[in-house]
Amino acid sequence: LQACEDEVLPLLAGREHEIGIAAVNGPLSVVVSGDESATAEIASRIQELGRKTSLLRVSHAFHSPLMEPMLKEFREVAESVAYEVPRLAVVSNLTGGVAAPEELTCADYWVRHVREAVRFADGIGCLESEGVGRFVELGPDGTLTAMAQGCVEGDERLLVPALRGDRPEVGAVLTAVAELFVSGVDVDWGGLFGGSRASGVTLPTYAFQRERFWPDGEAETAPSPSEGVDARFWEAVERGDLGSLAGSLGVDEAVLGGVVPALSSWLRGQRERSRADRWLYRVTWKPLDGVSSGTLSGRWLVVVPTGAAADDHVESLVDGLVSRGADPVIVECAPGAERTALAERLSAVGDVGAVLLMPGSSEPDTVGELSMTAVLAQALGDAGMSARLWVLTRGAVSVGRSDGAPDPGQAAV
Repeated sequence: LQACEDEVLPLLAGREHEIGIAAVNGPLSVVVSGDESATAEIASRIQELGRKTSLLRVSHAFHSPLMEPMLKEFREVAESVAYEVPRLAVVSNLTGGVAAPEELTCADYWVRHVREAVRFADGIGCLESEGVGRFVELGPDGTLTAMAQGCVEGDERLLVPALRGDRPEVGAVLTAVAELFVSGVDVDWGGLFGGSRASGVTLPTYAFQRERFWPDGEAETAPSPSEGVDARFWEAVERGDLGSLAGSLGVDEAVLGGVVPALSSWLRGQRERSRADRWLYRVTWKPLDGVSSGTLSGRWLVVVPTGAAADDHVESLVDGLVSRGADPVIVECAPGAERTALAERLSAVGDVGAVLLMPGSSEPDTVGELSMTAVLAQALGDAGMSARLWVLTRGAVSVGRSDGAPDPGQAAV
């Protein structure tokens, strides 16, 4: 019944001798069991509320008053069984809480279990209250997993069935183990593989050098050389169909024996090259229009290498900032500056609107320039400065055919 327990109980009042609640499987999932006409009547009452109901195919009216005539005989069987104290904590579907060891080793418990309701939803709630976030169903299908998903709250819970009725067993088990592993569960791989692969698989010297292991994404439609020509011709080339090609061209198959394989290889190469080109990105440079009319304001922190404050380029830059309305403040920084000390110096400057770094020096030092840029970015964060950082390079890239080769140190920056 698509109903909660509190909605169903009033409908059973006065009929406890013929029908009862057999299971509480979720907030809106209750099973009633007993006399067939009584269960049909209760189902009809729920349907009148616009709710769904379904008839379960079972051999007996388990967990109902109709079980009482067999309880005495069942108790005799239960008392004849030898019980062992459980080594793991067990959440009881009879009580919905953690069962005491003495409960599970007593025949009375199992007699009650066959007669009273299965409190599955309460058991899942108990596990959640104990901090359980991963649920694994050990059984022939995923029925309990589906019910448990209706009981837990939040998307961070992981629920996986070890087997699925519609899937091969090995694949289903390995899928469940994989889902648990990627969620942080330690897996005994040696036990799983029987020791045959406990040590794992050694990767190539350079991982993935010769074979692509990444799963393919959406189907790619690579440009084909057949565009604009006879598509069937190129399809025959790709298949290596000498007979079809010989008939179309009116030549002997022997003539095409060495040509078609070469054409097929060329076609595959074109498609692979086209696909690879779409995986790449390119950086392009173009002049920024309207720079000469721009105006600036506020304090600008100009960070330069130690001893470069009097450099012609720095002086030209400072003059340019002043002419645009900015208030530049020069801070000299050695390429090997210590991050904490630099952060303290930056904090002492106060509020600034922007930070401009000129890592280049008269004596190029690739490692030093790159380190200086990284340390400055870190120090700005340490100092809590939210000003935009501009890095001014010279010769770092080639933006035109007349430009020379890029400077390695500036290019690294």
